[in-house]
Amino acid sequence: MLVVVGATSAGCGSGGDGSSGSASTATGGPPAATPPVAAGSDYPRSLVLGLDGPQDVLYTPAASTATQASVTATTSSTLLRSGTTAVLAEHVDPALAGLRVICVSGNGESTNVVTRIDPGVIAESAAVLLDSRWSAIDPVAAWSNAVSAAGVLTGWQNCGVKPEGAPSPSSRLRPQSDRSYSEDVYDGNPGTTFNTVLQRVPAATVAAMLSAAGYLTIDDPTRRLRLTLRAYADTSGNTIFVETGVPAPDASGATRGFISLYTRTPG
Repeated sequence: MLVVVGATSAGCGSGGDGSSGSASTATGGPPAATPPVAAGSDYPRSLVLGLDGPQDVLYTPAASTATQASVTATTSSTLLRSGTTAVLAEHVDPALAGLRVICVSGNGESTNVVTRIDPGVIAESAAVLLDSRWSAIDPVAAWSNAVSAAGVLTGWQNCGVKPEGAPSPSSRLRPQSDRSYSEDVYDGNPGTTFNTVLQRVPAATVAAMLSAAGYLTIDDPTRRLRLTLRAYADTSGNTIFVETGVPAPDASGATRGFISLYTRTPG
């Protein structure tokens, strides 16, 4: 089974068709389709926006429908302070134990490196939580496997939370045989103001993202980001990718970066 988690150098707005088969919640607790999460579940290999290397994050589910889940971190980062932070929304795939994406209140700006995509977004992904079942693997080999699988990957870059609707996918990505990829970035919600923005990312850019140095974006001079694409595998043989975008050394302004999730679309 190949499952891919990560963002891409294409932007991920909110919206989508909800066809990923995953479960999400905008109220903080784990969805009914997943096993209950014990209070204070530990995710020691988490990936947190703005910090290098694995981070230990404690996740506490909502005590009731009237409360929110929270995460507790010992180190401050771009969107999570040291201490406890309320979770505005989260995404959990029932097929992937020990992994979840948590989102916190955002600033309402467009997401990723595509400007003017869903400016009403009210949440930003702060971390991909990984427990001890997940370990880093060779990203180049993992991407080769994703290309060979020729499947479709569903993106959840910001948990899909927005004023006009509940969580839903943010993009759909297709690896290409030349090791590039194309991506449909969703803007809005199906049934409201939904449309897509097609992004094409060449093989050279993907290769740079997989490298230790990463790739410095040039698409939007006002939002210079360093993009990295990393791979992890769990003890059951699932493979994931996590992509992050952090401000480039010469970046200025309101650039805050992103961390994103992709899952393999069933079928």
